[in-house]
Amino acid sequence: MAAIDPVFTDLPNSVIGQTRQICIVTRDLDACVRNYADRMGIGPWWVQEYAPPVLVDRHYRGGPGQFSMRLALAWTGDLNWEIIEPLEGPSIYHEFLDEHGEGLQHVGFLLQDTGLDWDACIADIEARGFARVMSGGWRGVRFCYFQTEDALKTTFELIHRPDGYRRPDPIYWYPARD
Repeated sequence: MAAIDPVFTDLPNSVIGQTRQICIVTRDLDACVRNYADRMGIGPWWVQEYAPPVLVDRHYRGGPGQFSMRLALAWTGDLNWEIIEPLEGPSIYHEFLDEHGEGLQHVGFLLQDTGLDWDACIADIEARGFARVMSGGWRGVRFCYFQTEDALKTTFELIHRPDGYRRPDPIYWYPARD
């Protein structure tokens, strides 16, 4: 019997085409970004604040959300690294810090890799027994987190960036870019 390469094996019930993002939640975004860049060579980091009025449609645990956060993004190949420092709350980020301390909080996948539209993808994940716990939108990007931690030992995030999306300039880059 020939060996099966697990890299090319997809289960018929898979909804995730690729894992596109891993996220670390921290109490000090600036220090965390510096450590990743200066000690591991991951960067440069695009740093931005996600807050009203451009952070919209905030929902948290079945009701309106009041959360905001600072966020930093960098890439290694196709994998997006994200660091989040929660600001206002409550949020799943605050919950994670309270329960686990700083560390890897979620993995993200893109809607475009699922072959589904937004509502169908959410319905599919909910049909698997995973409730929405937090969602929102920022400058045309939508995100939705699901209560997967008990079963999967991390939180899963669905991300939708519309076709033609261009990320706005950051508050700052680390390290600084010319």
